[in-house]
Amino acid sequence: MRDPKLLMVKSVLHWAWDPIGVRGVEEARDEYDSYAPNVLELLERSSPEDEVAAYLGWVEVERLGLPHHPDRNADVAALLMELRRLFA
Repeated sequence: MRDPKLLMVKSVLHWAWDPIGVRGVEEARDEYDSYAPNVLELLERSSPEDEVAAYLGWVEVERLGLPHHPDRNADVAALLMELRRLFA
């Protein structure tokens, strides 16, 4: 069975975060799926927003080799915090 929480996090990563610019490309829909379980874990253990943003920044720089975009990461972390409220 597919976890609806995980699906929501995957959607946020694809549509809102999207550091490599594949938003809306169907063939790349799963591009960030490997990071979604870690994000969901952060949300489920009530990690602070800045920790979620820091994780996104780490992925961006260390895993993807891209420049750091702290403002975007903070905005997406805030969106994920709103999503966490729906989980309750």
